[in-house]
Amino acid sequence: MALATLPALRDRRRLFVAAAPGFGKSWLVRSWLAGKRVTWAGADLDPGGNLDPGADFHPAAGLDPGSVEHWLVVDDLPALDTAAARTLAGRLDRLHPDVRVILVSRAPWPGRLPDGSAALDAHDLALPEPEVGRILAAGYGVDGPDLAAAVHRLTAGWPSLVHLAGRHLRTGDLASLCAPGTALDAFVAERVLDPLPVASRRLLRRLAEVGTACEELVGRRDHRTLRLLSHTGLVVPAEAPPGSYGLAPMPHWLRPVPALAAVAARREPLPEPARRRLHAGAATWYAERRVWAQAARSRSLAGDRAGTLALMREHGTAIVAAGGAQQVIEACAGAGGDLGLLRGEALAVTGRLDEALAQLTPLVAGRAVVEPGLAWRLGAVYYARAEHRAAVDALRRGRIERADTTDEALLLSWTATVHWSVGDDDACREHAHRALHAASAAGDARALAAAHVARALHAALSGDRAANAEHYTKALAHAEAARDAVQATRIRANLVSRLLEEARYPAALAGSAEAVTAAEAAGHASALCVALVNRAEALARLGRLDEAERCGERALAINQRAGSGKAAYALTVLGDVRACRGQRSMARAAYEEAVRAADTDGVRQCFVPALAGLARIVAADDPAAARVHAEKAVAHASGPLATRALLAVGWVAVAAGDRPAATAAADRAEQSARRHRDRAGLAEALELRAAATDRPSAQRAALVEAARTWQATGARLDADRVAHQLGSLAGASAEERLAARLARGALEAAGVVLTAVGPAARPPHLAIRVLGRFEVVVNEVPVPASTWRSRKARDLLRILVARRGRRVAREELAALLWPDDGDEQRIAHRLSVALSTLRSVLDPDRRLPADHYVCAAPAALAADPAHMDIDLDVFLGEAEVGHRLHEQRRPAEAREVLAAAERRYAGDVFEDDPYDDWAVPVREEARATYLRVTRLLATLAAGRGDTDEAVGYLLKILARDPYDESCHRDVTDLLKLAGRHGEAMRARARYEAAMRELGRSAAAAG
Repeated sequence: MALATLPALRDRRRLFVAAAPGFGKSWLVRSWLAGKRVTWAGADLDPGGNLDPGADFHPAAGLDPGSVEHWLVVDDLPALDTAAARTLAGRLDRLHPDVRVILVSRAPWPGRLPDGSAALDAHDLALPEPEVGRILAAGYGVDGPDLAAAVHRLTAGWPSLVHLAGRHLRTGDLASLCAPGTALDAFVAERVLDPLPVASRRLLRRLAEVGTACEELVGRRDHRTLRLLSHTGLVVPAEAPPGSYGLAPMPHWLRPVPALAAVAARREPLPEPARRRLHAGAATWYAERRVWAQAARSRSLAGDRAGTLALMREHGTAIVAAGGAQQVIEACAGAGGDLGLLRGEALAVTGRLDEALAQLTPLVAGRAVVEPGLAWRLGAVYYARAEHRAAVDALRRGRIERADTTDEALLLSWTATVHWSVGDDDACREHAHRALHAASAAGDARALAAAHVARALHAALSGDRAANAEHYTKALAHAEAARDAVQATRIRANLVSRLLEEARYPAALAGSAEAVTAAEAAGHASALCVALVNRAEALARLGRLDEAERCGERALAINQRAGSGKAAYALTVLGDVRACRGQRSMARAAYEEAVRAADTDGVRQCFVPALAGLARIVAADDPAAARVHAEKAVAHASGPLATRALLAVGWVAVAAGDRPAATAAADRAEQSARRHRDRAGLAEALELRAAATDRPSAQRAALVEAARTWQATGARLDADRVAHQLGSLAGASAEERLAARLARGALEAAGVVLTAVGPAARPPHLAIRVLGRFEVVVNEVPVPASTWRSRKARDLLRILVARRGRRVAREELAALLWPDDGDEQRIAHRLSVALSTLRSVLDPDRRLPADHYVCAAPAALAADPAHMDIDLDVFLGEAEVGHRLHEQRRPAEAREVLAAAERRYAGDVFEDDPYDDWAVPVREEARATYLRVTRLLATLAAGRGDTDEAVGYLLKILARDPYDESCHRDVTDLLKLAGRHGEAMRARARYEAAMRELGRSAAAAG
């Protein structure tokens, strides 16, 4: 449920829980009060009767008062009028001070809650979307984020409706969920609608017809009923209806739960005359507030075709701009003239590009010169399809006379935009300047917004980031002044692109969420795709690859449905994600498709990144083709795109072993990145520089700077990748090697596949597990027992690993391995054989120097931890780093590192072989470290108020040390503090039993 534990009531003694049937009120209360002293009263409660759960109820002598706290639960409390509520409140006031009360009802409390009371309503109990997805997957075997979102949208998180949807979806589909005869239909009709008062049912029927509404729209007479429906969960908060962008002040919009509305509208439909009157009244209300899209929709639903078309002629452009394109499409179907032109624009905004062309193309047939309004609309359609030659041709036909009208300014702005897309700096600059002059002469905010966007695009193309920011700021201000949601969403999406170019990934992620929401509300398909691609890139940089892939796939689907060549943008970001995951074939396919789509008509902004990605993905398998792709990317690159193209040239050279060419490319890429303030490009140029040199000092210097740059951007996977490279350098410090191991684990957890840099082959990866069961893994394949051929070779490795890189004298090894043999010569031979066997197991192909894993001196042997992934070393290192972070007062980072250490501790050192005396010191060290780590995690959890997590860690300590007195006391105290007195009493009993086994009493112990 949304509230898994009892809300913190602090000094309040009463909790009132009100929601419609099916919100799980009683179930929640029972789960909250499990283990507590509870008296239940039913629906037949007399508010004037005796509520006291016991006339002689007093704290028991000698017991902690907290342990006798009593709860009174009045379940299914009937709806109360004001007098009955006052009487009940008086009775509650006279209850014993140790009695706390929960009242559960299907109706809100009438008027103001009594003093000392808290309240929860349906919105507090509704399930969030992630929980809906979990229930559908775990309970009913239906999965998928899109399905979870759809069910959440239909049910608004109403728990019973979610479960009914899950059962239905096992065999049915979403479209039939609310159909007559379904379980959901029956539940809503019998349990929700039938018991409602007449006024509530009447208002629900009206809301089901209108959709989104507010108090002012439904009328003063129904305000109280609307609030009642809202508190009980039948009506929920809603987004503003399409076309209301910029409305001020913005009302509090509401809508009935869609599944409920579907059943209510079918079961009790409004009579046709009442329905028409309802929509006519709504049309008047919306028109008074200049929400023309909704006014037109309501007029149409009222049957007023003439009035609808009149609104379209007068305000159609404003309706499209404010996000009402769908209303225009429906209202203007079959209309010609200016309304046909308007409908073509609306079709383009919603992504129905083929239909838009079919609407607009006949209007230019046989004409060399056309009106500017027709030219820019047709050019915008071709631009959205990424058909730039056709877009330029359509825009050139536009007639410009004095360049002082809105349509002329928009024509010039779109012309500049198309030239920006193909990288034509001069043409873009000329038309952007003319557009701004024309928009200023026209004095139209919408035209000024478009002109400043054109100027911002040219500034980006020429590398003037200050001018780019200035013009976008002005553009957004003009768009908002014009109530132009379509341009505002385009600007917001472009601003996120700017954040990505500056490698400000957390800010880009936050901005992309707003941009996606705004584009969806405006119905702007092209801006939505840009926002989704931007969001995918930000998510990928921040290490959330699954979400990034879903965003990219959604953008791709929208573009493909629209028939747009701009699908290349989504394909490129999908190629980037799949390349990061090591899915080389899938990445190559995505890049190749992106190159084909972008090259069709010169989408340079995407053509260059797609070529660069393709060059890098084929570099190892086809160096010649990779070089051709990279050089072609450089030839087509301009502005900030040059950095990515030059990096591709460099990485292709690294793969081919051409260090001079790689160094030259790194130099040029670094210059380009600095010129365009591209921090990500700069960091990668430094990585390229490190890969292009064989001097360890130069490698270290470049990688250290790259690591700092990536960390500053928040690009988690990139920072981890560089940390892994730093830890692999010769002479890396112990701390760098630990950071590399942590980074490798984080990369693997995110699904990133680490690949070798350059042509040299990687040495075998050796992992040794000593926590719990001893195991050796070479190249991710466990070494079977039969491979060892000698138990002594295996024991030799265990001893060396336990010494953690310290030298062990040959005499000591002989005494440990062959304690009963006194023949020194024979023992020396045996040790040599065991060492040889060990080396053959760790490096079966003899590819590495003999002392790569085990260094052998005349007098001693030592394992080299730098070349081994030993879980014990990682665990101890994580514990040390976690404690240091805690001391530095960085609790979130400390918790992440310490939790990783706690999970890594699979058991005591060599737990499968516990009788070797030489293992005792390291075993005790690791065990003590584990207990210290776990206790600190419990402390951190308790500090955050997370009782369950804190108690969980303390119980893990008790599982390993049942006699830890302070741990027993902490468990008991935490449970009591959380009000979980039954659990606290049981914890106290376990404590007392443990102390009795030691011959001590719990009281004496503490």
